[in-house]
Amino acid sequence: MLTGPDVDHSEETILYIGEGDPVLPRLKSHSNNKDFWTEAIVFTSKDSYLTKTQIQFLEAEIYGLAKSANRVILDNNQCPSKPNTSEVDIAEVQQFMSGINLILSSLNIDILEPRTNTGTSIIEKEPIFELTNKKAYARMSIIDDKYVVLKGSTAVIEDRPSARPHIKKLRRKLLESSIISENGLGLYVFNEDAAFDSPSYAAVAIVGGSANGQKVWKLNGRSLSEVEEDELK
Repeated sequence: MLTGPDVDHSEETILYIGEGDPVLPRLKSHSNNKDFWTEAIVFTSKDSYLTKTQIQFLEAEIYGLAKSANRVILDNNQCPSKPNTSEVDIAEVQQFMSGINLILSSLNIDILEPRTNTGTSIIEKEPIFELTNKKAYARMSIIDDKYVVLKGSTAVIEDRPSARPHIKKLRRKLLESSIISENGLGLYVFNEDAAFDSPSYAAVAIVGGSANGQKVWKLNGRSLSEVEEDELK
């Protein structure tokens, strides 16, 4: 996995997914024909544990997860296809994939994690922050260091005239992936819980323009920053 920032939109990450045997010559080749990447994440198997077919299956699986997560811009010219393989091979690949997910999660790399939360991790005892903007009303909880806008929250439809391109792109991605949709009442509604990396990103998804998440998210009239400051005392 080769990752790096989009030079035109620094808030966006570009990702290329590939396979190589051996890896080093492929990396040297990509250093000449791909100028975006600043980091390389390489997973290897001990003693040639994985076969060529299994590696191709993994490549296609990771590509599919990244595309579904919709957190990065994929640089692959073609979508890798899964080769025909046995159930035993698939089971071994899935075990290896679990290790990949565990390592990425421990490094706080969320490029394969879906933005939506389909589980039941929302606990009502957790502090629920609120944001009101025009007719929109949203609720947010902080879960596993993510800022999760809760299902049923609403957001304004019109972007502010001053909205920067990355804000418009974020909201467009939410719409294209059906995380939000129009509710027929002049607002967007969140169809699923949606996780964001910062309170400000969670806020701009609601208001359609720049917003300081530390200030606009409120708990009983107190801002997120005030709540966090009290917790540190």
